[in-house]
Amino acid sequence: MRRAIVHIGMPRTGSTSFQEVLAGLRPRLGEAGLLYPELAGPGAPPAANVNHQPLGEALDGRRPRGEGRAALDRLDAALAGTGADTVILSYEDFSVQRAAFGVPEILRGAFARRGFRMEVLMMVKPPFAFLNSAYAHRAQLVREGGSFGDYVRRHGGSARLDYRALVAPWAEAADGRVTAVPLADLRSGAPLVARALAALGLAERLGPLLGAQDLARATNRSSGPVAVEASRRLHRLGVHRQIVGHPRTVGHAIDQAAWARGLDPESFRGDAPAARAAVEARTAESRERFARLAWGTGWDAVVAPEGARAANELAPRAGAALPPGTEAEVAAVMRDVMVRFGFRTPAPWLSGPAARFEAAAEALLHAAGLESRWRVC
Repeated sequence: MRRAIVHIGMPRTGSTSFQEVLAGLRPRLGEAGLLYPELAGPGAPPAANVNHQPLGEALDGRRPRGEGRAALDRLDAALAGTGADTVILSYEDFSVQRAAFGVPEILRGAFARRGFRMEVLMMVKPPFAFLNSAYAHRAQLVREGGSFGDYVRRHGGSARLDYRALVAPWAEAADGRVTAVPLADLRSGAPLVARALAALGLAERLGPLLGAQDLARATNRSSGPVAVEASRRLHRLGVHRQIVGHPRTVGHAIDQAAWARGLDPESFRGDAPAARAAVEARTAESRERFARLAWGTGWDAVVAPEGARAANELAPRAGAALPPGTEAEVAAVMRDVMVRFGFRTPAPWLSGPAARFEAAAEALLHAAGLESRWRVC
C-alpha cells in the first residue's frame, strides 16, 4: 500500500520549519512521488496551506461542523487524483487533541479508502523544555502575568507532558507505525528537517530538492527575557483586554522592539530549578515507554539533554527590583508597544478586580480540566 504520513506535532518542536520546507517544495514534490496537499477552503490565503491546520481545526470542533466534511472531501479528492505513493499531512496540534474526537480513526479511514496506509511522525523535546517553550509562547500572546515558576506549578502535571499517552491513539490507528524525531538528537547533529526526512526514509528522494536555506530554516524565534518581562507587565496592565485581532501581532511587536535595541540575543529560559526535578520525575515512566515504542531503547540514549545554561528570567522577587539599566530596557519596550497600538493604562480600581476575576476563572477551568474544550489540558 501507499504511505500516508501524518506529522502530529508536538507544538514548539520545529513544526513550522518542517511545514514551510514542504510547502516551498510543493511544486516539485510530484517528481519525487510525494504529495503535500492544499486542503484549505476556496479563497483561503496562501498561508492557510502551509500546514493542515484548517483540516485539524475542522475535525476537533473549533470550526462549524460542515467544514469538517468539506475538508475531508478535499482530502479525498487530493488522494484520488494523485499518482504519488506517499502523502504527508502536518499539523502540530494533532498530538494534543482530545481522544474523544476520534481524529486518528477518521484519518485512517480516509486514507484506507484510497489505498494509503497511515503512519505517524512525532517530534519531541524534554518535558521541562516544552514547558519553557509553551510559557514563552504564551508570553508572545500576552497571556501570562506571572512567573515561569507560577506557570510550572499550574501546568507541571499537565497531560500534555505524557508523550506516551498522547501518541497512543495515533499509534493504535497506525498499527504501531510511529517515527519520532527529537528536537536535539544525541545520535546526530544534522538539521531537524534532514533528520526527519532520514527517519522517514525520504532523504534520498527529497535530499536533492533541499537547499541550504531549507536545512537551516528556523522559524518562530522564541521571545527573550526582556520581551517576556515586558509582556507580563503589559498583561498585568490589562493590555490583553484591549487587543484587536490576533494577540500574536502584539507579541511580535514586543519581540521586535527588544531586538531592534540589540536586546534578547538568547531565548527565554525560566527560573524554576526545583520544578525541573519534579517534572522530570513525574514524566520519567511516560518518556521511557514512549522511547521504547519509537526507538526501541531508552529516552536518554536518544534525546540530547538540555544544556547547562543558566536561567535568564527577569522576575524580581517580592520587594526586589531589576537593575536600573534592565528596568529602563523593559520600560522602553513597553512604551514602544503601548504607543504603537494605542493601548491605555486602566485605572487601578478597574484593572485590579478584572485581573482577580480572570485568575479565578482560569483556576476553575484548570481544576475542571476545561482550559480548552478541544485540547488535552
